[in-house]
Amino acid sequence: MKVLLRYFLTEKVTKKLHRPARYGNMGDVGNVAAKMSLTFRTRRRAVISVGVTISGMTGRGSIRHNNRSFSAANIDRSRTGLNVTFCQEDLKQVYHQVFDEALAAYNAKKKKTRDKIPDYYEHIRQGKQEKLFHEVIFQIGNKDDCGCGSPDGDRAAAVLKEFAESFQERNPHLRVFNAVLHMDEATPHIHIDFVPVATEQTRGLQTRVSMKQALKQQGFTSLGRNMTEWRAWMEREKQTLAELAQAHEFEIVSLGGGRKHMDLPEYRAAAQRLEAVQEQVIAADQELADLEKQKKALGGTVRALKAAEKVQVRLDTIQPEKTLTGAVKGVTVEQVEQLKAAALRGVQAEQMVKELTKKNNELQSRIPSVSKQLDEAKAQQKIRQENQRLQMDMVYLQEQLEEERNFSARLLAGIDAALDYLWEHLPEPLRPIIEKAQQLIPVPDVQKPVQKQERGHSWGDMSL
Repeated sequence: MKVLLRYFLTEKVTKKLHRPARYGNMGDVGNVAAKMSLTFRTRRRAVISVGVTISGMTGRGSIRHNNRSFSAANIDRSRTGLNVTFCQEDLKQVYHQVFDEALAAYNAKKKKTRDKIPDYYEHIRQGKQEKLFHEVIFQIGNKDDCGCGSPDGDRAAAVLKEFAESFQERNPHLRVFNAVLHMDEATPHIHIDFVPVATEQTRGLQTRVSMKQALKQQGFTSLGRNMTEWRAWMEREKQTLAELAQAHEFEIVSLGGGRKHMDLPEYRAAAQRLEAVQEQVIAADQELADLEKQKKALGGTVRALKAAEKVQVRLDTIQPEKTLTGAVKGVTVEQVEQLKAAALRGVQAEQMVKELTKKNNELQSRIPSVSKQLDEAKAQQKIRQENQRLQMDMVYLQEQLEEERNFSARLLAGIDAALDYLWEHLPEPLRPIIEKAQQLIPVPDVQKPVQKQERGHSWGDMSL
């Protein structure tokens, strides 16, 4: 064999013919490419399968806005026809239907006209103990992952429709009078307005408005300021919505608990970082797509190297035989040409292996950087979710603060009225004592009045 090779090729070319064997079996290169392919597919799925959040908040209770009696700036009027109205009743009529019987029984027990309640609707509207009605808003995802008009937005709307249709059955003590699914804003969401109805009461009307008692009759009890009946009920409703969403193949991301809350400056800084990271994620996704293309191109190279290895093996079947004169016998012109071509392919194969190894190393070195960017993007996504949780906490604290202010104001007003009564009816010698008592009453801070829209809740900064 050596005589034959020396006869046709230089020794340098002969060595190059056998050098590819130093790199091992060509199938190993294919295994590397296959591993790279698996890595790419796995990481691409990590980018695509970002879950959606389940949001539930108290609304500000603008019935005219919910029913589109007027159009706000954020409404796409071309899509208003896609809104779904599940229930739309007059609130005053609902009060008559639910409370008139109990009101008549209550008034029958009162002898004095001033102790009777002529109109329960007006009694609640003008009072400070309870709200006329409450509103909740539920949403799946946000405008980026479940925007109106997108396939995922339509799926989210279908889930919200199922949720709304079963709401009254789950909540027999929350009398729904208005429920609308909005499809003409940024993200599908549903407004549900209801009156909390407590029955079999021993104080006041036997059937009366009371959110605390209504939820208690549905099995929700307060575990302290951090888990009131309202919050426990809201968590149950959000869990129900999450289960319906999972049935429609949504991946749900939990807001989680036990994590440190951020103050406003920290959140703003985090939001800015999130925007920058989102741009990096887009770039990283494109880079992964490019790497996937390069991997496919390398697959063709691997196949070519395997073919060169097979040609090298077939050269061993050519056995030289000499004639009497010393010439090589049994070698045809065709075999010589095949041997030359195989030698050249061996040289080319060695060069291709070098380039392939270099390219593979470059791709492997770039993967950790892309992975780091994706991890940071996921962390920033959690920051956005934490902001939604902060908004819910803020609404809850504002409600508690307003209730405490109202209670203090009512208490001071009652004391002041009592002192006025004593001033008018007690003998004049006792008036200095009443004056001293009046001086002891603290003057409340002047608070900017909160404009109420039929005593609903505020919606907050949730993306709609």
